[in-house]
Amino acid sequence: MASGVRGIGVDCYRAGIVLGERQVLGPLTLTVAPGARLVLLGANGAGKTQLLKLLGGERWPTPTEGGDERRDYCSGGGVPLDTTDVLPLVALIGGERQDKYYRYDWNFTVQRVIGTGVHNTIRPVERLKPAERARVRGLMTRFALRTLARRRFLTLSYGERRRVLIARALAGNPQLVLLDEVHNGLDARTRRVLDRELCRLAERGVTLVLAAHRLDDVPACFDRALVLDKGQITYDGPLQTAPQHWLVLDGQQSRAALPALSAQRLPLIELEGAWLYRDYKPIIKNLDWIIEAGEHWAIVGDNGSGKSSLLQAIYGLLPFAARGRIQRRGHEIGLHIEEWRRRIGFVSPELQMEYLEDLSVEDFVVSGERLSFGLLTRATPAERQRTRAALDLVGFAGDPTGSVRTMSYGQRRLALFARALILQPEALLLDEPLTGLDAPFRLQVRGLLSALARAGTQLLVAAHHASDLVPEIQRVLQIRQGIGRVRERAVIDKCGADSQSALRGDHG
Repeated sequence: MASGVRGIGVDCYRAGIVLGERQVLGPLTLTVAPGARLVLLGANGAGKTQLLKLLGGERWPTPTEGGDERRDYCSGGGVPLDTTDVLPLVALIGGERQDKYYRYDWNFTVQRVIGTGVHNTIRPVERLKPAERARVRGLMTRFALRTLARRRFLTLSYGERRRVLIARALAGNPQLVLLDEVHNGLDARTRRVLDRELCRLAERGVTLVLAAHRLDDVPACFDRALVLDKGQITYDGPLQTAPQHWLVLDGQQSRAALPALSAQRLPLIELEGAWLYRDYKPIIKNLDWIIEAGEHWAIVGDNGSGKSSLLQAIYGLLPFAARGRIQRRGHEIGLHIEEWRRRIGFVSPELQMEYLEDLSVEDFVVSGERLSFGLLTRATPAERQRTRAALDLVGFAGDPTGSVRTMSYGQRRLALFARALILQPEALLLDEPLTGLDAPFRLQVRGLLSALARAGTQLLVAAHHASDLVPEIQRVLQIRQGIGRVRERAVIDKCGADSQSALRGDHG
């Protein structure tokens, strides 16, 4: 811990959180000392996100019969602090916070979004002082955001939005930084920058609490781990002796063979001179690309390179420019694009956050069969039977009648997989499909994807982690500065099982 600690400490006693009628956290007793560097480990749904919200003052401890629950704050010097004084000094970064910008249409420019972090507000409330503007410019430089300064936040890619919100969180010089799977969706360069920034904060004595599912998401400066299981603490001690199975698992779970799909002969996709635009600027230029029958592909590149947009365009959510040609297998010109989508499954972070309605998991999956957002009429018994089969296929272990909103981020991702598979698609378009999943679930989904590939479902996967790509994927489309280039899987594998630089194409 740094000398002259100035971070904020948190002391919880018999503090817990009840949502609806379910105890999702605690009650637990925990002390996070000023200047601590704590990693939260555990399965999807273990309570990590709720604990971060409790520590950050976003949720109050649920009152108990004894009435002795409490959450107290103190300064680095041990002086007690009131919650209202602490809140402006807290930075909470994660998927739920990022999704709020989409749900509430907070669509300011990048520079203004980062500027709101100076005073820890959502909307700009006052003009920044020269020193504050300089700090914002410095953060934009470090996180490669200067060229995006005037772009609207909601027009950015998922990874670019994450970079903006990280810069925003650091703009106010916080003393308690809470990070919920913050590395998700970031390219290799940004991950290195973020790790340096966090270790710099640690040197200054800022309190850091990080929830993580991958070993390479934990910067070297973190030294303490806390493991949660069903809302309870099962380990609290040095990081090096913590149970590692929550962070590192090799291989994948084997699965029984799935029924084979009918063999195809024609290419799945043929692109000739294809152009794709966002905000009137080309992000994919003059792309020639053929996905032959039976091939499985990875799409790689930095944040903002166009990976997600290309998948959306192939699925039919974005239009290609009039010049060039696209041919989708079995989809003739003039047919409604829904006819194509009934044969293709799609999974992405953006699709997951678009579901604003309070649906049951079953209805959420049924909506995939109807190609709808929500249901206008009640699901039929046959639809529910197919839904249960899809949930079983992905290994969903939660309550299918429960609300999607109450599920953990990883559980919602499994439900989204089931939604994509309910139509038994001939191809899956997957954008960072393992993001938000703990290590055991990643093994489970990898096994599922391999089984699907062997049964004839073609895979197109955009990813930042080489370990997220199943062995059946042997072809790679690398996108850099709008130009797509075909590579072989060996380019990734020769640099290691989880090489970020290989995914960026820095080796050959």
